[in-house]
Parts: sequence; structure tokens; C-alpha cells
Amino acid sequence: MKIVAITVFFMLASSFSSYSMSEEDLLVKALTANKVQIESFDVADWSVINRNFMEFSDMKKIAENVFRIFQTSDEKLTISQEQDDMYRVLILEGLLHDGNYVRIVVQSVKLPEEFEKEPQTYLAVSASGSNVRKLKEVKQKVAFAVTSNGGQSRITTCLAGGIYGKLKRVEQDKIVTGILEELRTKEVEKMEDLEMQNFIGYSPFFQESLEIMGKRYNINIAVRYSDQDQKTYVWLGVPVLSIEY
Repeated sequence: MKIVAITVFFMLASSFSSYSMSEEDLLVKALTANKVQIESFDVADWSVINRNFMEFSDMKKIAENVFRIFQTSDEKLTISQEQDDMYRVLILEGLLHDGNYVRIVVQSVKLPEEFEKEPQTYLAVSASGSNVRKLKEVKQKVAFAVTSNGGQSRITTCLAGGIYGKLKRVEQDKIVTGILEELRTKEVEKMEDLEMQNFIGYSPFFQESLEIMGKRYNINIAVRYSDQDQKTYVWLGVPVLSIEY
């Protein structure tokens, strides 16, 4: 009886441990377990942060304060801005000493009178890098950058990786199936053309999701072979891929 009880305990513990893994670890494991070598990550978030048509001086203060969340030293930044009567956009971006790249966009707009709504200011923050061990830390900073400015986080996480050589569609499908199984994905839909395969589905591991035609989705996988690199690329996004692929 003791042996049986101990066995059951470890079986339950192992199942609970999979759920206790962080979202970042789950994504990394899903790719690496299927022999995909992770090359980069990208984290993005955006939100309306106020109902004002802001001056550039105030928009710049917001962008600079956001950048300080990521700053590791005296990095050089580039700032650009454009405007017309209805909108103002300020972009601040720069390469950090830790190798990550940060882009901050503050956009303030006046809506046409027929909409009968107040002006709005948006904040969009994205960070990308190659050291996946920093993914969790970067996600926390990106989300904090938005919420600390009065926004509501809508964060997306994307991992990009590859396998050398041209894989047949059957081989690509096997890799995608393995990733989907690692994430216990259901409601899988597939779209494809001659060059690309794209999959969406729902995983119980992730809270963020999108509703499409009455169904919830929070996993997005794309697979494509590159003749130039002689490599089959795999992208994994939660809840959606927000980068070019």
C-alpha cells in the first residue's frame, strides 16, 4: 500500500509540475523538445493610456520614463516624431548593452467629430533579443511599462527558431504536432499555401486569448522554408504572432 501511495503521489506531482512551469519555460520547452533551435524572441504590449491630445514634450517624458525601465547603461537612443492636425507620433528606440532592442511608440490622436469621442493617447512597447533566458524578465518589464502608465496590458510573446535543411510538409507537420501536444493545444485550425503553413489553437496554459468566429485561440505557429538560409523556420506566438514571418 505504501508503494502504491508513493507511486500515485509522484504521478500527481509530475502532472502538477507541468502546470507550475512558467509560460516562458513552456514555450521554450515546446520548441526545444521538437529539435527547434531558438534564435530570438519578441515581446510586445500596447494600450490606451489617457484621453488627451498630448504635446510632444509630454509624450517624450513618457517615452523616456519607459526606457529607464529597460536601461542598463548610457545607451544611445534615436528619437523621431511626426504630426499633422489630427495626430502626433513619437518613437524612441535603442540597442541595450545586454543585447536586447527596445522600441517605444507614443501616439496621440484626435478623433473626427462625428465619432463624438475624446482624443486618445496610445503607448506601444516592444523588446526583442536572442538570449531566451531573459524572456521572463523582459516580459515583466514590457508589461510594467504599459500598466505603470495607466494602460491595460495586452502582451504578446513570440519565439523564432529553425532547423537546418528543407523539411517536407510531413516532417513540418510532425514538428508542429509535437509543439501542439507539448502545449496541450485543442481547436487547431490550419491554413497553408505553397510556401507557408500557419496554425492556430487553444492551450489551457495561457490566459490571454483572442476570439475568432466564436472560438478562443491563444497559440499561433507558422512554418516556412528559406532558400536563402537553407533552413526551415518555426515561429511560435502567444496569443498571436505579432512579428513579420
